[in-house]
Amino acid sequence: MRLQALTKCAAVAGALALPFALSAAPASATPGGAGSAVAISATGSVVVPPTSSVASSAQRPTSKSVAELPANPLVQARLLNGSAWAGHGRASVADLRVAKLGLSAHAVSAKCENGTGVSHVVGATLGTRALKLGATPNTTVTTDLKGLGNVTVTLNKQVRGHDGNLTVTAIEVSATLAGKTQTISIASASCGKSQPGQPSQPGQPSQPSQPGQPAPPSAPPGEAPAPTPVPGDLPVTG
Repeated sequence: MRLQALTKCAAVAGALALPFALSAAPASATPGGAGSAVAISATGSVVVPPTSSVASSAQRPTSKSVAELPANPLVQARLLNGSAWAGHGRASVADLRVAKLGLSAHAVSAKCENGTGVSHVVGATLGTRALKLGATPNTTVTTDLKGLGNVTVTLNKQVRGHDGNLTVTAIEVSATLAGKTQTISIASASCGKSQPGQPSQPGQPSQPSQPGQPAPPSAPPGEAPAPTPVPGDLPVTG
């Protein structure tokens, strides 16, 4: 039994880590403001404060982790993680269970990088319906639960703000509980878009100097000129 538990934990950790593999940002990029992440939050008849919530504009990640969600009458989850730094946000949850709404998942994750987001769910079901591993943005699934009415789940929800920042939420649940609209957000990350560094403007190329007039080529060596006779008297000695 212990070996099976360790194997399950390793599998869940692998599922959470795999979607977070990111290529390094270009060295010339300037980070686009703060990134943020929230593992789980809920509003409505049952309130769950933002858990593993973090925001940062630093160049290195700031992270928060909770081994298990505090007890509440709605949501159960383990291994809640949030990380954020300039232009980046990541959030993940394992062993999610919302029994009243018939929702469960082995692993849920979201990441936002320089204004682009993606999310993944592993082993997720809503009632008897399986949810897609990598749904396209803003995929909506609705099911009718007896005594509760319609439950709507939005997968890979992506919303861009007026400032251009993106928020991606892996799973957002909306239902009516006790006469109130109940909303649950699971694995949510936000980030801004990096602005490429402005390259230095090259200077205007200098104009080539005007070449001077070439010196006339020297005359090739020829025969020595004939001597010119100079008239005069030369003394003669006897």
